[in-house]
Amino acid sequence: PVIGTHVSNFKRQCLGLLSRFGGSDRLRQFKFQDDNVEGDKVSKKDEIELAMQQICANVMEYCQSLMLQSSPTFQHAVCLFTPSLSETVNRDGPRQDTQAPVVPYWRLPGLGIIVYLLKQSANDFFSYYDSHRQSVSKLQNVDQLPPDEIKELCQSVMPAGVDKISTAQKYVLARRRLVKVINNRAKLLSLCSFIIETCLFILWRHLEYYLLHCMPTDSQDSLFASRTLFKSRRLQDSFASETNLDFRSGLAIVSQHDLDQLQADAINAFGESLQKKLLDIEGLYSKVRSRYSFIQALVRRIRGLLRISRN
Repeated sequence: PVIGTHVSNFKRQCLGLLSRFGGSDRLRQFKFQDDNVEGDKVSKKDEIELAMQQICANVMEYCQSLMLQSSPTFQHAVCLFTPSLSETVNRDGPRQDTQAPVVPYWRLPGLGIIVYLLKQSANDFFSYYDSHRQSVSKLQNVDQLPPDEIKELCQSVMPAGVDKISTAQKYVLARRRLVKVINNRAKLLSLCSFIIETCLFILWRHLEYYLLHCMPTDSQDSLFASRTLFKSRRLQDSFASETNLDFRSGLAIVSQHDLDQLQADAINAFGESLQKKLLDIEGLYSKVRSRYSFIQALVRRIRGLLRISRN
């Protein structure tokens, strides 16, 4: 049906937003006007960064909702991402500064974009956490900050004419700026922790299906092969039924090699250092927020899946 096609295209375009806005490194793509003064740039950068993380959080929440609504069991999971980690492998390689190609909206993105977003969000979390902690410390000791730093803080609030105001007014502006930074970083920390947890959930559900329940289309067992073809058609139909869509790298064909490569890449991508970082994040954030986090449980489940041999 036509309406189904429109919904399908909407879903795909939503998923495509992850490769456009995922991670703080995407800020480099935004060019600020040269005539903007420095203070204005700093304030604008904060606003853009918050907006980008909010977009990512919204898309991840949408993905999670789609999976929970459409996948009552793991055996009949509706997968939103293909079993490919090429996005994270490409971006983590020796040329990290190279912009990864944006996936066209008519093709499903690979699971690599989720792993990449997970890593990027973990790095972002620690950056925001340090900035938040430093700003709180500065706010508590504004009177002891050097004049140059007071001036810099003031210029973020009042781009011109800082030299003409009194010292007392400068301290007022500096405090105002620090409060704004603290609030901004608190929001970013909340968004980051949500994105991390949702990425882990989506990664776990996909790995659970691909590594335990997905029967490759090149399986020797004709009964299982026919079941897989039927299942992959259901997965395909749940997303779109347009004949001009490219499913060759999507869910319609998943070979044994694809699954073996997924497990090998996932073991490398989801290593000890990333796991430790994620557990540290849960520990840090639980100190400032009473909300219970599932990061540790999800990390443990993913680690268990990757230890299982498919052979």
